[in-house]
Amino acid sequence: MHWQDILRPFTTSVKGVKKGAMVRWFNTNTFYFTPVVAGELLSDGSAVSRTFNPSLVKSGAITKVILPDPLTFVELAENSYYTSRERLIFAYCDNVLRPEVEHLSRMGIGYVQFSAPGVVARFRGKPLPRAELEQAGEGLRTVLKGVKVRSGYHTFFGDAAPYLPALFDLIPTDDIGFDFTETDPASLGSGEGLIAGVADARSSYVESAGELALRMGGLGEKFRKITLAPSCDLQYVPRSVADAKLRNLAAARLRLIGK
Repeated sequence: MHWQDILRPFTTSVKGVKKGAMVRWFNTNTFYFTPVVAGELLSDGSAVSRTFNPSLVKSGAITKVILPDPLTFVELAENSYYTSRERLIFAYCDNVLRPEVEHLSRMGIGYVQFSAPGVVARFRGKPLPRAELEQAGEGLRTVLKGVKVRSGYHTFFGDAAPYLPALFDLIPTDDIGFDFTETDPASLGSGEGLIAGVADARSSYVESAGELALRMGGLGEKFRKITLAPSCDLQYVPRSVADAKLRNLAAARLRLIGK
């Protein structure tokens, strides 16, 4: 089975979820099938791993897996079973994400990223309430407890400023990520691990290493660990452009560390 969208493993392989209507993925030209929650959520932990060859993990070709964060899942799902969004958040974390992450860890996956466009890509909607961010943080803490993986929480397609510094305070992942085409780096303050989305993953313009390094401003002094990254997934540009952006991200890193 080919992984067509980030929600596909859950709409096809998680008990309690049915595949609903095809909907545009935020303001892009890609689509996803709506998760329709019609019963109690339950995963045996293999929904995501079925979408790739385990030999690619053993060979080191796959070291990282991206999953929808709890709030993005809740925002995009049609819920006809759970009595509240809070119950759905915790059911998704406890019954789906936890077994999936445990299984990925046992396979040898070293890093799990929870992608969270649904948090910041509000467009004409209001920011999500702090209480839901707290619930997502509590749920993710359960997901990650005792599991030997590093983790990140990446916000993109929108400005994360309304959720600062709460993201750093409430989300328990090793790294927090931002789309620098939407979020002003000067608004971030300081923290531990940062995913710096400096390369515009929705533009075919290939930024030079110097441009990418410049976008970091003075953040190198404010975070213990920084990962230079695309602003979001690189699926929106041609492969040749994606490869060039990754090469320049690597070159920008060397500039920043003085090599």
